[in-house]
Amino acid sequence: MKQRSGFFWAVVCLLGLLACQAAMAEELRIMTYNVRSCHGLKGNDINVKQVADVIAAESPDVTGIQEMDQKNKRCGNRDILKELADMLKMEHAYAPAIPFKGGFYGIGTLSKAKPLKSRYVPLPGKEEKRTLQITEFKSFVFFNTHLSLTEESRLESLKVIKKEQAKYHKPIFIVGDFNAKPGDPTLAGLQKMGWKKISPDAFTFPANKPNCEIDYVWVLNAPKLKVKKAYVVNAPKESDHRPVMVVVEF
Repeated sequence: MKQRSGFFWAVVCLLGLLACQAAMAEELRIMTYNVRSCHGLKGNDINVKQVADVIAAESPDVTGIQEMDQKNKRCGNRDILKELADMLKMEHAYAPAIPFKGGFYGIGTLSKAKPLKSRYVPLPGKEEKRTLQITEFKSFVFFNTHLSLTEESRLESLKVIKKEQAKYHKPIFIVGDFNAKPGDPTLAGLQKMGWKKISPDAFTFPANKPNCEIDYVWVLNAPKLKVKKAYVVNAPKESDHRPVMVVVEF
């Protein structure tokens, strides 16, 4: 009888341990989206709502936004990222890359949870300067970027990324428009630095008839990470890029 009782409690403890481990696993919905300053595929009129609707339909926990005007003449001095965040009821943080027409042009991060902090560091770009936005949360760090059109500048950017990634031991995700197709030395360089691509092998640009893959999600410091879903969102006209979604558990 005592043996049966001992076996029973051993099973209970084991089930309890498994339940705790399951509870500790965190699911994270990640998006990267080059929104062309909310001008749509080819137009010049700003339509924040159509971009917000695309994001809302996927319900990401954190989103890296590229090509975002802020308070410049082209966008009518509007804070477009804040408008997006207000529509989506999300937190937001902006990272300027260059001064532009009385304001700025850069990237931003939207998140359901309030980040611990957000900062940015400059990246090189022969045609225009770029930036790396670093937003830290309790259980992970989120890098967002829009790399240069020039290979030389992209490779120089990797040196900055390597320096920044060394500051963290928790899982790091890097997302963005890398302006680099599969096989590019930039992506090979990321792999050598320990990053693992978790976005799908699928075309993302141009949005109406995609024929190349330049938007990605990568991860570092997460050996037990599980990719539950990875796909390109069917959004053919809201921007000139289609957004990428990755759902992970870590």
